[in-house]
Amino acid sequence: MQVRNLLECTVDLSQPLPGLTTVISAVLSAHPDVDKRLAVLHALSDEITTSLLTLEDGIGEEESYDKRRNTH
Repeated sequence: MQVRNLLECTVDLSQPLPGLTTVISAVLSAHPDVDKRLAVLHALSDEITTSLLTLEDGIGEEESYDKRRNTH
């Protein structure tokens, strides 16, 4: 049998930052090992960076499309 620690949460999608911050703090506090907490934060940072780059690329493509469209 595998023992798992689970965290159930509710995040208000109209104001997600406080809920996400609370979830991150709860996850980090569940890991007493500093190296494990650092690993979690680095992995989260990587995911955030990937999402930001994807969104920013999409915005750049939309702006480029709008400029091309307005010149015709």
